[in-house]
Amino acid sequence: MTDTTSSPAITRPTPREIEAAARLLMRAWAPGYLLPGDRPKEIVASSDDDYDEQDPDEYCGCAGTDDDGESLGCNCAGGCVCDECSYLAYAQYKRCWVKGCGKTPAFRVVRFCLVDQQVQESTKRGAVCPHTEGEEHWCTADTVYVNAGPSVQEFAHQPACSIAHAVELRDGMQRNQPRTGAQFRIETWTYSPHDRELPAPLPALRRETRSARDSTTWAIGKYAAGLHDSYWLVSARQHLAIAVWNARLEFEQPGEETDVWDDQPSTHVQEEPSEPDELE
Repeated sequence: MTDTTSSPAITRPTPREIEAAARLLMRAWAPGYLLPGDRPKEIVASSDDDYDEQDPDEYCGCAGTDDDGESLGCNCAGGCVCDECSYLAYAQYKRCWVKGCGKTPAFRVVRFCLVDQQVQESTKRGAVCPHTEGEEHWCTADTVYVNAGPSVQEFAHQPACSIAHAVELRDGMQRNQPRTGAQFRIETWTYSPHDRELPAPLPALRRETRSARDSTTWAIGKYAAGLHDSYWLVSARQHLAIAVWNARLEFEQPGEETDVWDDQPSTHVQEEPSEPDELE
């Protein structure tokens, strides 16, 4: 006889349940991260409090923005690394560089050179200098160096909206670059928005997932070299937990604050496990 009993449908978790689950994950994997309703364990008064509240860009010379939020440019000297200067240096690649164009780029022209690379090995591992007497080389009594052939070294690129404009930019770069050995290539390319151009929580998601991936890549390299270090797992878990916490948030316009720093949690806090030791 066939069992016609239907299994109960799996219900989608509510936002409150998702937040509660994310909170538990944060408690276990990222205990040092401040969540809604949290308070620092210790607040130490400092004579530098007033200094910390100052705008770091207040005296850098940036012209700021107008009433519509559009940049008024920057008056800083060369080499400034303030937020506004860093953004302007990044955002200049979001438009085609052909004079009078300014359209969204789909290609870029890359200036590069082929540079000889050297690989090295310690003589303690039995490496022997392969060079003949009188031949110029970098080998020492401790280290052997061997020419490994040319490697591509990129120096700069210019964005273009079309093949025609890419060719125009390439020809201009060739005329203006007397550097011997400089070469140019055209490749498809898309501008990746800066953090300040993205709605929250996308900047945090991008940052934390990249960090988790870097921790994993580093761990694989250590394992392949026969070395073991458990810190990579702690680091990867922390970054993944923060990514999950931000992934539950709705999109917000750039510049708006998320609920991570709110005074009170948006939902009832469920019972949580005891907190592990805080990360360094």
